[in-house]
Amino acid sequence: MAKRRMSEKKRRMYRRRRIAAALLAVLFLLVCAGLVWGVGAGIRALRGGNGAQGASTSVQQSSKTKSKDKDKQKKDSGKKRSSGAPDCGKEDLALELAAPDPSTGVGGSIDFTATIRHKGTGSCLVDGSDGGRVLIITSGQETIWRSDACPVGARTLLMATGDKDVQTITWNADSSQDSCLPDDQLPRVNAGSYQAKLVLKANPRVASQPVPVMVQ
Repeated sequence: MAKRRMSEKKRRMYRRRRIAAALLAVLFLLVCAGLVWGVGAGIRALRGGNGAQGASTSVQQSSKTKSKDKDKQKKDSGKKRSSGAPDCGKEDLALELAAPDPSTGVGGSIDFTATIRHKGTGSCLVDGSDGGRVLIITSGQETIWRSDACPVGARTLLMATGDKDVQTITWNADSSQDSCLPDDQLPRVNAGSYQAKLVLKANPRVASQPVPVMVQ
């Protein structure tokens, strides 16, 4: 049986359909490619934005830290400048010593009240520790005991007119040695009369009145 020949009109119609289908396929591929590229670009933009923001935050934090460090240095420098008061001299201070109960038995102890009083007009610095204003116990010309026989940390006081510092110093009726020893290892003094005095170590001319005490 002979094949039916397709008319020229139908062949043109089929060609147009194939061309249209091919164009639609190409257009679809282009749209898909554009979508993929757009999503990738968006993700890269977001990542890049976060990195920039993180870098900006890091720079801001670093700037704040440096600013705080500079402020602290300025404050510390200001403190150093403001604390540049001179050391107290003889005209600035008066030392006072008292023994409410000036007698004890052998092996006992005596409590002294040590007072530093500012009598000058300007502010000044003084070491108010037992190693700065020193309690000295003597018998005649012999020194029996000193409160600075062992190392003592400084206790710096900034004093102004009218200020006073009052502390208690205890003498356990023993005798200081050339080396630092605990009180329980120091030899006890014999019964007799002794004299106590408070002296400013930085300026021995600043001293209290002598206070007699008795060991019975």
